[in-house]
Amino acid sequence: MDSLQGRSASVPLIPTPRYPVMMDDRSLIAVAEQAAATAKVMRNPIEGATILYDDGSISRGCRMEYEDPSLDQDAASNAIAAGRSVGAYRPLRVGIYSPVSEGLPELDLACLQRLKAVSVAGLEIILSSGSGDRVARSLEQMLAAADA
Repeated sequence: MDSLQGRSASVPLIPTPRYPVMMDDRSLIAVAEQAAATAKVMRNPIEGATILYDDGSISRGCRMEYEDPSLDQDAASNAIAAGRSVGAYRPLRVGIYSPVSEGLPELDLACLQRLKAVSVAGLEIILSSGSGDRVARSLEQMLAAADA
């Protein structure tokens, strides 16, 4: 018996999520839409992101644009930073909302590479332009398309 846990050594311990949040894709996008409302944009549509982490926590981010476009920050990268600042490290799912005029929101290569550097294998990104449709794409698919 493990004296600390009161269990036999053969029973695996499953970590309890720090923040047990159940968030489906619709909720991911709804929270990303709320985050988008705080965006500061000058050239592009507003953009918001929600990240669900493997510990059950979530973080939000919005697009920030400045007079000098080289200083612009995308919503997902801001959400990664916000999550890490409170101890969330491994994204499971990402929701991106941006009311683009045609198609779905797009993430640039730098953002996709940031997600790859910190996420768990099999990360999916849920994209919505606010039309009611939500499309899930794997990070691998999006990286391959960005490299093409």
